[in-house]
Amino acid sequence: MATPSAAFEALMNGVTSWDVPEDAVPCELLLIGEASFPVMVNDMGQVLIAASSYGRGRLVVMSHEDYLVEAQLTPFLLNAVGWLCSSPGAPIGVHPSLAPLAKILEGSGMDAKVEPEVKDSLGVYCIDAYNETMTEKLVKFMKRGGGLLIGGQAWDWANQDDLSEDREELLHGISELDISNSDCFPSQLLVHGALAFPLGLDSYHGCVIAAARYGRGRVVVTGHKVLFTVGKLGPFLLNAVRWLDGGRRGKIVVQTELRTLSGLLAVGGIDTSIEPNLTSDASVYCFEPVSEVGVKELQEFVAEGGGLFVGAQAWWWAFKNPGVSPLARFPGNLLLNPFGISITSQSLNPGPFRTPKAGIRTYHFRSTLAEFQVIMGRKRGNVEKGWLAKLGPDGAAFLQIPAEEIPAYMSVHRLLRKLLSRYRLPVATRENPVINDCCRGAMLSLATGLAHSGSDLSLLVPEIEDMYSSTYLRPSESPITVEVNCTNPGTRYCWMSTGSLTA
Repeated sequence: MATPSAAFEALMNGVTSWDVPEDAVPCELLLIGEASFPVMVNDMGQVLIAASSYGRGRLVVMSHEDYLVEAQLTPFLLNAVGWLCSSPGAPIGVHPSLAPLAKILEGSGMDAKVEPEVKDSLGVYCIDAYNETMTEKLVKFMKRGGGLLIGGQAWDWANQDDLSEDREELLHGISELDISNSDCFPSQLLVHGALAFPLGLDSYHGCVIAAARYGRGRVVVTGHKVLFTVGKLGPFLLNAVRWLDGGRRGKIVVQTELRTLSGLLAVGGIDTSIEPNLTSDASVYCFEPVSEVGVKELQEFVAEGGGLFVGAQAWWWAFKNPGVSPLARFPGNLLLNPFGISITSQSLNPGPFRTPKAGIRTYHFRSTLAEFQVIMGRKRGNVEKGWLAKLGPDGAAFLQIPAEEIPAYMSVHRLLRKLLSRYRLPVATRENPVINDCCRGAMLSLATGLAHSGSDLSLLVPEIEDMYSSTYLRPSESPITVEVNCTNPGTRYCWMSTGSLTA
C-alpha cells in the first residue's frame, strides 16, 4: 500500500487550485484511525477532502456530494479515480444519484457507466453518502481491493447524536467506579482519539476506563483485566456490554480466561458464550490482548460494527521489556492505538474513581492540547485546574506512538514543533521555578517528550539545548564541582557510572 505522502502526490498531480461550488455547504471531515489523511484543508484547518485505505482497497471522501459532479474539479476527480482503481482498465461504476459524474469521466476517456449496485467487476464505485442499504456490499467491495469515491455532508445528521449520549448510556445509574477492594493496580489510559472519551477518573485526571466509537463499532477499555471480576462494577459491566452490542441482542463472546465475567453478566440477564477466540458470529467480544496475532482482524471487527470489551495493564509488560515503549510495542496498544485509547505503563492506585457529569467538561489530551495552543497564541486565557499538569506527561506518552507516515500522529508532532519554534522555552531558575500546572511547565514537558520521540528537531536544537542547560544553571552562576565517592566496599552491590555527568 502506498504511503500517505505518495498517495497525496498522486491525488494532487496537476491540481494547482480548488474551485469548489459556492452554493454547496460542506461539512468538516473527522479523520479517524491510522490510515486516513487530509487532501483538501480550508483556511480554518477543516478537512474537506480526505483519503484512506481499508482491507486491500482505497477510498476518497468529499465533504459534499456536489463536489463529485462539479466539472471544474475534473482534474482532481480523474486523479482520484485513477488512484482508487487497483486494476488498470477496470470499469468505473457510478450510482444514479451522481449521473453527471459518469459523463465527466466518459468525456475524459474513462470507461464509466451508471450502475445502481456495486459489482465485483468494477474497479471503482462512486456514490453519495446517503444510501444505507449498500453499506455491507461497499465494505466487502473495498476489502477485496475495490476503490470507493464517496461524497456527502452530515451536519444535519450529526445534530441528532453526540458522544454525551453514549457516556450517559454507559454510566446510567452509576455515580462512581469503585475498585478499592480489587487488590489490583490498573494502568492509566491515555485517551487521545476524537471519538474516544473517559469514563472513570482519579483526582489527578488519571483515566482507568474509557470508551470510543470506531467506524460502525464501539470499544470499551479498562486498565486491568481484574476489573472484569469486581462485583461492585457489575452495573457498569452490564451497561458496557449492552452499549457495545448496540441493541442487536447478538452473541456475547467471553474469552476463556475471563469466565468470571460471564457469571457477573449472567446475574444481569446477559447470556454469554465462553470461547478461546473471537467467533465469526459475535456481536461483542470480551478479552485481554496478550499477543500481536489477530490485531487486524479485531480492528476490522470493530470497524464493521462489532463491540470490543478490553481489559489489560501494561506496567508488567514494561517491566519485562525495559527500554521498549509500551505505547509502541505492547500488544494491547497495537490493537487500541487506532481507536484513540492507549494503555500506559503508569499505574493508578485502586480506589473509587469519579465518573464524568453531564454538562461538565472532562480532560481529554487532544482537546486540551488545542486549548493550550490557543492560549499560547493569545498570551491569555486558562484551562481547568490540573489539566496542564496532565498535558505534559500525556504529551510525552503520546509522542511514543510510532508516527511515521501516520498523519493523525504526525500532525501532533508538527503542532508541537510549531509551538516550540514560535515561543521560547521558559528558563527555570531557583528564583523563577517552573511549576507543572501552568503553560511554562507544560511547554517544558512537551519539549522533553518531543526530544525523546525522535521527531525532527533540527531547527530547534538551540532551544532544546537552552532548555536543558538553563534548567540547572543560570548564566550568572559559576560551575558547580561535584565529588562522587566511587568506592565499593561491599561485594553485593557496586556503584557504576551512567557514562554522563552534568554539573
